[in-house]
Amino acid sequence: MIDHVNNLKLQHLVELSKLGERCAEIQDDLGDWLADHDVVYDGHTIPFVLMPHFVSPRQLARIRRAVGTLLVVLDRFCDAYATDGRLRDELDVPAAEDALIRVDPIFPRPVRICRLDAFLHGYNLKFLEFNADSPAGIGYTDVLYEGLREGIDLPRVRSEFDTAYAPMLPRLVETLLEAYSHVRARHGDLPQTPRLALVDAPGSPSVPEFRIVCAAARAAGIEATYVTTHELTYDGSLLQAHGGPVHLVYRRTLLEDLPEGDLVAAARDGRAAVVNPFRARVANNKKLLALLDDQRFTHLVEPREAEVIRATVPWTRILRPGRVTYGDWIVDLLKFVSDNRERLVLKPASDFGGTGVALGTQTPQEDWDAILEAHAERSDFVVQEYVPVPEEMFPTVEDGRVQMRLKRFNINPFGIGGQHAGMITRISDQAVVNVSAGGGLLPSVVGRHKRRLLAEDEVEAEEDETVADPLGG
Repeated sequence: MIDHVNNLKLQHLVELSKLGERCAEIQDDLGDWLADHDVVYDGHTIPFVLMPHFVSPRQLARIRRAVGTLLVVLDRFCDAYATDGRLRDELDVPAAEDALIRVDPIFPRPVRICRLDAFLHGYNLKFLEFNADSPAGIGYTDVLYEGLREGIDLPRVRSEFDTAYAPMLPRLVETLLEAYSHVRARHGDLPQTPRLALVDAPGSPSVPEFRIVCAAARAAGIEATYVTTHELTYDGSLLQAHGGPVHLVYRRTLLEDLPEGDLVAAARDGRAAVVNPFRARVANNKKLLALLDDQRFTHLVEPREAEVIRATVPWTRILRPGRVTYGDWIVDLLKFVSDNRERLVLKPASDFGGTGVALGTQTPQEDWDAILEAHAERSDFVVQEYVPVPEEMFPTVEDGRVQMRLKRFNINPFGIGGQHAGMITRISDQAVVNVSAGGGLLPSVVGRHKRRLLAEDEVEAEEDETVADPLGG
């Protein structure tokens, strides 16, 4: 089988290397352009390289199917939280978080915006965690794509390959408005066109991305502003900020940073549509990865969905004393984790940004066992089967010339409004790939030869006849 995307990557790298010293100038110009267009995190332009991350149509088809299936399951678990005591007992969240999760969002599908972080090895896809509380990156991705598209022109690549990228910001605005329509149906005095507020805690390092999102909303005819949680006021009927009403909230505040104040009161009264709703926090909890194949929750997972979960979610268990299944075995979990350090990863159930993650391959046995001892009785960690970090060659500019360097990467598909909407790729020299830890971002772009290659095209058609061709073929 001929692989479209590998040929595309190779041709891009070859043509880029022919530019020689011009690559340094292109990178400097592109860095300035990205800074001017708010691709900035914590005061610094987000690192990038002179190539998108290319995926093949066949890879995209697999990702789309898996994301669509998992989003349905995540919504189902979120909706079950209020009535399923066993689920609440397993997640065991703090009382304040529990109270927020129970708030009725009014609209369906609580996991409106989700980033599903995954490793992609060829066509083997593994989801490591779900970011459903306040996922970041959608705005950056669209602008990054535009910057690379305008800043790098490789005529031979352009003449031999088709590439496609679907902007995600319009989909984001669409799902915000659709959620608002349900809230307005209950409260007829709300206006047809809402005023949108993007809300985060004071001091957020992501304010430039918020400006990108607000600009996209304004382009769609929606008045939009960015505010902090401290700038919102609620009088029992109307949520307000910056001298005007707020009917629709794009929540970027993590639940642990959200004070019990005006925004929460407005959400409880149903006087503002809050996306993601607090209920989406259920899907953000890494313990849920262990419950997806738990026999006590089979009523929340259909057989077809269970097959997708088995294929795409690595073995995960809540770290605590007891016996569990591992493949065909039944093992004492704590002893198994201690004895099999190099094939496992330990993760806090609720932290984000790679905080507290211990890779067994990089953690001395003494430190590994200390984590077990500290957290086994708390049940606040999960243990997950280690999935090797994918690596690919990416171009980097060194000493004024482009060099090919092996980089670790993960893919981060976004589910928006219940469907796959696009992807961002994160790259790093480190085993934990995360922007907050210094990693870079790339848009994920689908590509193939302009001349259809029969071998792979037939496989794509056989695997999924229902997935629309992203390149219009």
